Amino acid sequence: MVGMSHNAIRFGRMPQAEKEKLLAEVSSDLEHMHPEAADLRALAKHLYESYLKNFPLTKAKARAILSGKTSDNAPFVVHDMKSLLEGEQFINCRQIPRQDHHRHLNVSSVQSDLQREVELRFFHSCQSRSAEAVSEVTEFAKSIPGFLNLDLNDQVTLLKYAVIEVLIIMMAPLMNKDGTLISYGQIFMTREFLKSLRKPFSEMMEPKFEFSVKFNMLELDDTDMALFFAVIILSGDRPGLLNVKPIEDLQENVLHSLELHLKMNHPDSLHLFAKVLQKMTDLRQIVSDHVHFIQLLKESEINMCLHPLLQEIMKDLY
Repeated sequence: MVGMSHNAIRFGRMPQAEKEKLLAEVSSDLEHMHPEAADLRALAKHLYESYLKNFPLTKAKARAILSGKTSDNAPFVVHDMKSLLEGEQFINCRQIPRQDHHRHLNVSSVQSDLQREVELRFFHSCQSRSAEAVSEVTEFAKSIPGFLNLDLNDQVTLLKYAVIEVLIIMMAPLMNKDGTLISYGQIFMTREFLKSLRKPFSEMMEPKFEFSVKFNMLELDDTDMALFFAVIILSGDRPGLLNVKPIEDLQENVLHSLELHLKMNHPDSLHLFAKVLQKMTDLRQIVSDHVHFIQLLKESEINMCLHPLLQEIMKDLY
């Protein structure tokens, strides 16, 4: 293990094959010294496989789309109200038709009353996708070993408080400093356009961008993300929990797995485990602010109708 510090320094510059060989060697040594490490690695593998099964747009896929390293069509870009009108028929579609659809649409200048209507429709489309994502997070939670053995009321409470936090983490890989992917990666919406919407729509996404740009600097992989999702879900300090001890026991096991995986896969990133956990504090403030924005919308928009599932989650949340 003495040579690990030298390996860590040059790890980032290694060819991928050499990097994988080193990780395999260290992993084998670690499992001989600490037999429980094999169980922690198995847990990470299980959660990663569940993550792939339940979440259609992984971080690896999203980053490939954003960097142009994919054989699929480039995403349709929404950068103003006209392009939103042209592209909104494809929002929440898993596959945009191959033809250059925006050339066949005749959209005149957008009037203010129509703009308000389009903004609300877009918000409702986002709600529909969020409700789908809540179901994805729920299925992922059920796959966490031991989760379904918890008190049923505690399962509901854990999900109520965790889902929006997990959704924000899910959004982070879809974002860069210039905009965000939506519609399963089929559409790229610019940050400037989102800021141009009327209040409070214009203010709703900016905190997520600021968080995501910093979060993405941690350079977590999809296994890291899966483990972090589970850590968030298994937070034993949520209000109203009936039996905290078994929840904390489950979370402690996942935390050990996350710490091991981060050390193994990011040996050149000092204090990464602590930095990841610090994001949980940041998330709670973002969720609190998000709930506040939703309350403002409900008060200011006559035609605002919140999705029943999201309404139930946000009721008495913060």
